[in-house]
Amino acid sequence: MNTKLVEKNLIKKTSKDFSAVSVKDEDWKYIGKNIYTVNEFEVGKPGKLEKNENFNLDSNCYEFAINTNEKNIEIIDLEEIKKSTIDESIKRPFDKFSVEQFEKLTGGFQLNVKDDFSDYFSINFQSEETSVPYLGVNMTKNKSGKLLLNFGELIRGDIFPTIEIFLEQNASLELIINVTSKNDVSIINNLYAKLLNDANLSVHMISTGGLFSRSRLDIDLFGNGAGFEIDGVYFGENNQIHDTRVFVNHLGKSTTSNMITKGVLGDESSSIFTGTIHIAEGAVKTESQQENRNIILTEKASAQSVPNLEILCDDVICGHGSSVGPIDDTLYHYVMSRGINKEDAEKLLIKGFFNEVINEDPWDIIHDEVADTLSEKYENILERKSNES
Repeated sequence: MNTKLVEKNLIKKTSKDFSAVSVKDEDWKYIGKNIYTVNEFEVGKPGKLEKNENFNLDSNCYEFAINTNEKNIEIIDLEEIKKSTIDESIKRPFDKFSVEQFEKLTGGFQLNVKDDFSDYFSINFQSEETSVPYLGVNMTKNKSGKLLLNFGELIRGDIFPTIEIFLEQNASLELIINVTSKNDVSIINNLYAKLLNDANLSVHMISTGGLFSRSRLDIDLFGNGAGFEIDGVYFGENNQIHDTRVFVNHLGKSTTSNMITKGVLGDESSSIFTGTIHIAEGAVKTESQQENRNIILTEKASAQSVPNLEILCDDVICGHGSSVGPIDDTLYHYVMSRGINKEDAEKLLIKGFFNEVINEDPWDIIHDEVADTLSEKYENILERKSNES
């Protein structure tokens, strides 16, 4: 691997210095037998790189092809990176899996943003066998941009991306992570971001694909006035697991964070949401909110929702909320009183449930695709219910 990527507090450590990850660990609870896919995993062979002109860049996690140049982004191959994206992190945790990711990187690149760009720069990932791509993003002072990461039908093998984001003073990044592959694979994203003064990161997440889809985001709001927002939707069917872990560390003064994620679970699918807001000593004037809502459609579906607050100073505003359960009967009655049958009422209520997130402006580029996928998954569950009865 390119040792320029290894930050200072990892230089003298390897994955052998860490114990195997376990469902007993807080960060890996509730995922069951899927834990076996993450300990001492072996990477496979690269597949053929397929080009899709609908994306700016295609990557098979070993090599990449640029379809459309963006003049304001410098793209550096993994082996040619001279300076690490993150030199030294503050609160970033490392475990055996995350360190193994660095040790077994199969390829990747670093994006250095030299000037503003207003259209989404889109990256289409591909995998035939287990692969570990690297993506580093450097946003320089006062610059802004948009990035879309697509994990779609060309994800045919397990993929474990390592993503690092560094935002300098007053930089901003809008990021979409779109996980929609219909193949029975594990898609595990580890994202770490460090934000300096007045920087802002917004993340929009879609998790409808994969057998085991997990995103872990560790965000250090290091600078005063830094801000982080995340919204996301997920829909589980069959035996899918959708796992979201968000850890926001408020380290500077007057920082903000807002989280809202919503999911629907059917068949025997499950979800995990762990959201932790940590407010360090001296991080006064912090404002932070988190919300996770889940609708359960079947008896065997389940959701774990675990919001956490760790507040070590005064003069802050914080709140969190979570819910897990079926649609409230009073909502059914309200819609059905308009002459709508129960099945159509349920469909309307689920659509409205998701619309609170996906109707926001940042979702415009992907709104129709997401809405269609959510509707398709709901129809799949209805069809299976009908076949069983």
